[in-house]
Amino acid sequence: MAHIGKLTRESILHEATLLLDEGGIGNVSLRRIADRLGTSAPALARHVGDKAQLLALLSARIFGEALDLIPPGLAGDAWLHAFGHALRLKQARTRDIFTLISVAAADGPLRLQTSERLHAAMATAGLHGPQAELEQNAIQALVTGWTTLERSQRSGMATPEPSAHDAFDQSLKALVAGFAAERG
Repeated sequence: MAHIGKLTRESILHEATLLLDEGGIGNVSLRRIADRLGTSAPALARHVGDKAQLLALLSARIFGEALDLIPPGLAGDAWLHAFGHALRLKQARTRDIFTLISVAAADGPLRLQTSERLHAAMATAGLHGPQAELEQNAIQALVTGWTTLERSQRSGMATPEPSAHDAFDQSLKALVAGFAAERG
C-alpha cells in the first residue's frame, strides 16, 4: 500500500491492528507497517517508538476500544458488568491478545494515560477508590482467564457459544454480586 496523506500514530496503529489480525503478534513489525504505508521504519519510530512501545500502544488502543463499547449512562454494578462483557468481546476478537498483554509493558506516560481514561470512565459510573479499582482488576482477571480457557485446546472447556456466553455471564454476575454484598 502506498503512503497517502500524513503519517499519524493512528494510521500506524490501524496497520498494526490489521497485521495482528492477519498473522498474529509475530506479524507485527515496524518494517512491515512501513512497507504497507509506503514509508520507512525510522519514520514510524518518530510516532510510535520502538516495537515494544508500538505493542504497548496497540494494547492500550484495544483496551480503549473495550471502554468505548460500554453503553453511556451506566453506573455502579451495571457498569462493571458491561465492562466485563466489553473486555471479553475485545479479547475474544483480538488474535494473540494474551501474548500482547504479556509483552506489552506500557511506559509511565502511556500507563498514566490509560489509567486516567479508565478512572474517568469509572468515576462517571460512580466507582471511586481502592475498592472500585480492586473490583475492576478482578473483572479483568476473570475475563482474561476465561477467554484464555476458551481458546485453549487443552483446557477441556468445550462449551460452545451461546452456552459459553451464558456461563461467563453467570460467573461475572457472581463476582459483581459478591463485591456488592461486601460493600454492604
